[in-house]
Amino acid sequence: GWLLMFYIYFHLYLNLFAELLRFGDRVFYKDWWNSSEVSAYWRLWNMPVHYWLVRHVYFPSIRLGLSKSASTFIVFFLSAVMHEVLVSVPFHMVRPWSFLGMMMQMPLVAVTKYMYSHYSASSIGNIVFWVSFCVVGQPMAILLYTADYQYGQLAANTVFDSCTAVDDSENHEIHFEEMAFLE
Repeated sequence: GWLLMFYIYFHLYLNLFAELLRFGDRVFYKDWWNSSEVSAYWRLWNMPVHYWLVRHVYFPSIRLGLSKSASTFIVFFLSAVMHEVLVSVPFHMVRPWSFLGMMMQMPLVAVTKYMYSHYSASSIGNIVFWVSFCVVGQPMAILLYTADYQYGQLAANTVFDSCTAVDDSENHEIHFEEMAFLE
């Protein structure tokens, strides 16, 4: 599903509108599927966003005197916040799953860079990329958001019952009246 949506949006939709609007730069993605390290994926999969973040966040951070690592952290942090907003607004719920998924890319970038530097002839980095994104990462995020969304819908549509104690003074028994709070 994710790959199909990628193809429809990045290849068909964006190229169609680029053609209609006579937009000259039609490089929306490069061969991200061959990424041997996670940082290569982030540079290749969404070129307009990558160029914007580099131009407007990364380089200004470097010019302010921040290190490359700190500047990269700021880019990932901003991207994580924006990913969370893009998921939270349509679902009308704020959860940390997209944010945490993005921020967990930082250690994964370091691990895959290390693996690539030691095993550059191997495809281990590409395997780690595919497993972390398409087998574990994306499905896990979808499951977490779906579970939270369903739980929220269930809680909103449930009739909440509570019991109130009533003292029947003739026989000093306490029984409970059921009260329902409807929406």
